[in-house]
Amino acid sequence: MWTHTESNRVLPMDKPFSLNNVSYPANWLRVSGPEDKAAIGLEWIVPEPTPVVRAPLEREKAVGVARTKDTAGQMLAQSDWMVISSVERDRAVAEDWAEYRAAVLAEADRLEGEYNAAATYTDIDLIKQNWPENPNEVAAREIENARLAAAKLKQEEKRDGE
Repeated sequence: MWTHTESNRVLPMDKPFSLNNVSYPANWLRVSGPEDKAAIGLEWIVPEPTPVVRAPLEREKAVGVARTKDTAGQMLAQSDWMVISSVERDRAVAEDWAEYRAAVLAEADRLEGEYNAAATYTDIDLIKQNWPENPNEVAAREIENARLAAAKLKQEEKRDGE
């Protein structure tokens, strides 16, 4: 940023300014040369970077644990009815959903352990989440992949027939 050395005044770019009863247009700092700027006492000063302020480590760890529990709760909520039905009506939870629920709980436990064990902010920043995909999403992806494969095969057969 351009600073007037005598007054220690910072001059913003693209704004008109006055120094020593002389008015300068908004574009003067952009179009003037280094000699012109030095002649009126301007100096380029690199601004200090703004320091990063973070919450206390224990609070960030607690927030990470809370977010993990919230995410797990949201992921499990879509299949809670299956568990309730298994208890109230003695119905079995589908194996793929039972595995999914177990994987969600395992990932939540892993993440909670990592947050609690974090000794530095870097430890928290390096925590990677690896949530499982629910069976409905897996089935939809597999159907879409099969549809795309069939369309590709049909296109190749059409091209080979020509």
